Amino acid sequence: MTTMSIARIAESLQRDFRTAANQLRQTGRRLRTTSRNHLEAADRLDQWAATVNDIRPDLLITYHELTVGTADRERHAELLRQMAFKGTAKTASEYVRAYISDRTGGG
Repeated sequence: MTTMSIARIAESLQRDFRTAANQLRQTGRRLRTTSRNHLEAADRLDQWAATVNDIRPDLLITYHELTVGTADRERHAELLRQMAFKGTAKTASEYVRAYISDRTGGG
């Protein structure tokens, strides 16, 4: 079991979503030609941040256990941005399930 509480894992994930959303908004402002895509992705990340508390605790623990190394954190950041731009997840739970699947070789 993890030494980090479920609430702290959720807070960390929520912070990741919000930070990524803010970065996308800033990039969108600098690149006016593609800003709509960036702003839409940022809005999706805000939606995910708003639904973090709906993630099942067992999924949060698994997510946390799969983000221990630098490569894992980098993959998290990469997948987060990809999914935000593609709009393939509507909620934080959907993102976490996709991350777990990606890291465990699931379908």
